[in-house]
Amino acid sequence: MVISNVWMGHGSALFLELGALSEGQIRRDGSVGSPQGEITVMVDFDWRIEKLRSILGGSHDTKKRCLFISKKLMNATITSAKLTGRLPELELQLSNGFWVVTFSHYAGQPSWVVFFKALGLGWLAVKNGKLHIGNS
Repeated sequence: MVISNVWMGHGSALFLELGALSEGQIRRDGSVGSPQGEITVMVDFDWRIEKLRSILGGSHDTKKRCLFISKKLMNATITSAKLTGRLPELELQLSNGFWVVTFSHYAGQPSWVVFFKALGLGWLAVKNGKLHIGNS
C-alpha cells in the first residue's frame, strides 16, 4: 500500500497512513483530524528516517524539521517491514530509498503500533517485551 498521508501527532509522534484515505475523526474542539488510511503506523517518541548511508533526521529535530523530513515519505510504499532487537523495534524500508526506524531510550516498552483498521484485524504492538495483537 502507498503511504497516502503523513502527519505529526502530540510531541514527536509520527503517523503513516497507508492505502485509501477516509475522513478524519472529529476532535474535541470540533475540528476534523487528519485523514486516516486503511492501515496506520504510529511511531511514538523516538524514530529516525535513514538514507542508505546516513540519517536524514528524526524525532529529536525541531517540529518544523520533523514535518519537512516526514513529508519525504509520501507516496512511497513499504517494501520490507521487520522487527529488530531483543525488545522488538520496527524497521520499515521504503520504495523511495528511505527507512523509518524506531528506537526507545525511555524506560518501558518500544513505542510503536500498527493499526489494521480497514481489515478489521485490530493492532500490533509490543507488550511485556513481546509482540502483542489486540482487537479493540
